[in-house]
Amino acid sequence: MTMQCGIFMTPYNPPDRTPRQVFDWALDIARIADEAGYADYMIGEHYTLGWENIPMPDAIIAACAQTTKHIRFAPMAHLLPYHDPATLAIRIGWLSQVMEGRYFLGVAPGGHHTDAILHGYENISGLAPRQLEALHLMERVWERKPFVEKGQYFQAGFPGSETMPEYDVLIADNSPYGGRDKLEIAVTGLSMNSSSMKFAGERDYSPISFFGGTPQMKAHWDTWEAAMASKGRTADRSRYRVCRDVFIADTDAEAKRLVLKTGMMRTWHEYLKEIYVKFGLFDGIIADSGVDIKPDDIDDDFLIEHVILCGSPETVIEKLEVLADKCGGWGQIVANQHDSLDDPKPWEESLRRLATEVCPKVRMPDLVLA
Repeated sequence: MTMQCGIFMTPYNPPDRTPRQVFDWALDIARIADEAGYADYMIGEHYTLGWENIPMPDAIIAACAQTTKHIRFAPMAHLLPYHDPATLAIRIGWLSQVMEGRYFLGVAPGGHHTDAILHGYENISGLAPRQLEALHLMERVWERKPFVEKGQYFQAGFPGSETMPEYDVLIADNSPYGGRDKLEIAVTGLSMNSSSMKFAGERDYSPISFFGGTPQMKAHWDTWEAAMASKGRTADRSRYRVCRDVFIADTDAEAKRLVLKTGMMRTWHEYLKEIYVKFGLFDGIIADSGVDIKPDDIDDDFLIEHVILCGSPETVIEKLEVLADKCGGWGQIVANQHDSLDDPKPWEESLRRLATEVCPKVRMPDLVLA
């Protein structure tokens, strides 16, 4: 079968966009992606970031349920240390039932210090154990067996006959749609030595890799595969998702001309480049390119040629196949979303072409996609 395609709505919208504009843009992209045949739509959760301002991905998911028919949705990811685990477990289960199977779950500890400060933490260093405890309690809630547990950071329970009041109460079944075993959980990774990939493999969660060059992609897969094997599981490349910036037009020249007018380039100019330089995220991409350039000197030409999958459908297919030959296959290419509210048509057309003209034709090495 063909390689799937997905959407990652971080979102990357400029801080001057209103929440209503971001919300409506997210719904428009969901409708277009659903019509084009995208498999998944993932929505970030951030509380303080002006360039990534969606603090309630579940609100967008619920709204999209009314205007789409096939595409699946996920918060990517709920930042577990910032939620009450019992409440979140019920919300997740209930929404997955509303979506009738078109729902999966992303989890993360939180990677931005400003979100941590908002929630009363000095930094992000102590969030990982809180995530583990939250997951433990959420799993217990989904079991629907009576318990009360007070952990180091959180507390949760589930009512049973011994904890009922003087009259019987019918307990709502807000467990995940189809049962816990049917709920896919996914984790994202960005840095070369991503602990998230090890965490995902040990728990049989699906890996999502933000592109940082072939060394990073190989490291992500190897880490996840080894962690899966440590628990007696076989890693399946069809579960592996890879996030990329993508822009497609009729010809390479037209794509390069039009991409300069998109919100993607504004995001790189005003937001992402500084982050990538600071944390060394360009290093693997520069090594792949063979270009003698320092991260600070990266310009539009380098971004278009080596960071963005930019070009005609044939060129993008070729770039994906070269990457797959170097790194091994994957099951889904995930297009990062960027603000193009001022001129949406070229962006929307690019999205459609990725699903209809690129993904069905990409050859994956030694990979049978389920």
